[in-house]
Amino acid sequence: MMNFDGMLEQAAIGELVNVEPGWGQGRATFGGLLGALIVAHLQANLPRQNTEANSLNAALRALTISFVAPVETGQVSITSQVLRTGKSVTQMLCMLKQNDQVCVSALASFGLARSSSIGVPALVAPMIAGPETGKLLPRMSGVAPEFTQLIDFGFIDGDLPFTAATTSHIDGWMRWNEKAGARPAQARYADLVALIDAWPPAVLQMLRQPTPSSSLTWTLEFPAIDQPQLANEANPWWQYRAVTESAHNGYAHIAAHCWDSAGQLVAISRQTAAVFG
Repeated sequence: MMNFDGMLEQAAIGELVNVEPGWGQGRATFGGLLGALIVAHLQANLPRQNTEANSLNAALRALTISFVAPVETGQVSITSQVLRTGKSVTQMLCMLKQNDQVCVSALASFGLARSSSIGVPALVAPMIAGPETGKLLPRMSGVAPEFTQLIDFGFIDGDLPFTAATTSHIDGWMRWNEKAGARPAQARYADLVALIDAWPPAVLQMLRQPTPSSSLTWTLEFPAIDQPQLANEANPWWQYRAVTESAHNGYAHIAAHCWDSAGQLVAISRQTAAVFG
């Protein structure tokens, strides 16, 4: 199995990526990996924006992904185009195709920091127990997706999938484990994108038996991140909270937030998931 960084490098330097075995999620490839590949490709192709002081790459502010069709193991193509570059913001479109079919489409907004008279504090991280106290995601062959063996999960509140729970929220922690390979010196957006999507949809804990589900749309926002890197550590723990806001007629609408180890909000996620049960 090619490691995560190997596929990110392919996405950054060209338009072809070989999706290796081991990243499956049912009959499809893990959506978080596809999102990470898109981020790596977009960042590598982002035009540099000039300011009076210097020239620098704008930070990723928002990413909207639509999962159009399943991606199988094998070669995919990633292409992107700049829709518009303004004084502060660049808008980009990205398409991931396999067998000449669009499988994933994405819109991304990159923006430079600018002065503003408005400042609203971000949502404070909830006080929860440390990651070492969390319940682990069991290594259930044929039930837990293959890629989950690369990630350390710590379920602090909420239940594991398919346990007939009466709750539909999750509080916990996440990070890569040693099976994912050596980490770069500093955490990246692509790492965070993949980890956020690695959690099972929070509503799955209410089901009594393994049941397929898939993401239809996924939106990520990255607030107040203007330092050069997301974290000073290579592989930090990230705090995660997901709340099911509504679930009817086979569709669940899930909002999630992610904080760094210092309690700073680093990502806001919204997902529409189809649940086949």
